Amino acid sequence: MSTWLENLGKSIIPEKFRVNIKSYMYKTGRSDVPYRNYGILFIICMLGTIVAYSLLLFPLLRTQHMLVLIFGSFIALSGVSFAIIAIAIFSVYVYYEFVIFRRTMMIEEVLPDFLEEVSVNLRAGMSFDKALWNSLEPEFGVLEKEIQIVAKKVMAGDDTEKALKEFSEKYNSLLLQESMDMIVVGLKSGGNISELIEKIVKNVKDAYYLKKELIASVMSYIIFISVTAIIISPILFALSYNLMIIIQSLGEKLTTSSSGGILPSIGGFSSISPADFVLFSKFSVILIASIASIIIAELREGSVKAGIKYLFLYIPVAYLVYIVMLGLLSTMFGVMIV
Repeated sequence: MSTWLENLGKSIIPEKFRVNIKSYMYKTGRSDVPYRNYGILFIICMLGTIVAYSLLLFPLLRTQHMLVLIFGSFIALSGVSFAIIAIAIFSVYVYYEFVIFRRTMMIEEVLPDFLEEVSVNLRAGMSFDKALWNSLEPEFGVLEKEIQIVAKKVMAGDDTEKALKEFSEKYNSLLLQESMDMIVVGLKSGGNISELIEKIVKNVKDAYYLKKELIASVMSYIIFISVTAIIISPILFALSYNLMIIIQSLGEKLTTSSSGGILPSIGGFSSISPADFVLFSKFSVILIASIASIIIAELREGSVKAGIKYLFLYIPVAYLVYIVMLGLLSTMFGVMIV
């Protein structure tokens, strides 16, 4: 069964894309491509398509005209299948991108400490490849494994500059790429590598310090956006719902008491369905929380990819605040929730 799923996963991916996928998986810390998981995901998508068609679309397409049924079913199945597969591919891609981003951040955090160890070993008289190998520590985490790969390539006879270049290009980190480029230039020029690495360490620490200072300087904006997205916005939507119901009720009473119908509606609220407004409010609260998490991720982390973890925090909190405030305000004003 496992072999069949793996073959299925390989069959749905064109061969010319498999090399790129394998190199992409290296960035996530995996040395193999999980074709078996892709096969399972494909089966889940197909089953989801069949269930969605059977429960939702087929009852709407039932007709006495067989040609219309066949054509409509084909269009519906194709559309649902494409949508489910697209969502699955996008979800997997977002997950992998988040894993790569987290690995990149972990490398950048321990990079100064690792380079300091390399500089100490170089001053002790070691060659560069031995200095790399002897600088590895378990606390370096992801960086330790990556440098092990670099050191093994060098010991196997590969060019040191090429191995370092491949390592730096593996991750989308300007800090890592510039540090490795400077080391490569130093190796080619034959200068004092230990002094060069010490300067790189100083520059990396300065950049890290400036980043922390920048985050501290925008903390007030982060607090304002957070409070607005997860507290103020849900409360205002809950209050607006109650205000709309009260105005609609007042308008109905005035319309009933007015013989000539002078006040058929107040503020245009009479045409708005309470159920539609609640649905719109929930969508708006989720959308505002999502955008706020992305903005805060850009301010705090310097990358939108870090917004994924904020999404799982902001959206549930904002939605919960909306539901709680909607219930409290409705109870306070004596309004029924639809």
